[in-house]
Amino acid sequence: MKEYMEESQKKNDLFFTCSLIEYIARKTKNTKKYIIEKLGKKV
Repeated sequence: MKEYMEESQKKNDLFFTCSLIEYIARKTKNTKKYIIEKLGKKV
């Protein structure tokens, strides 16, 4: 049961992150790729 809850939480976190990126891209009139590049870590 605990493994199911963790997997469910991961899916929720991923959905939230993707939704947030989509929202920011629309509000700033940028592409999702641009937003992801700005949020990402520099290697």
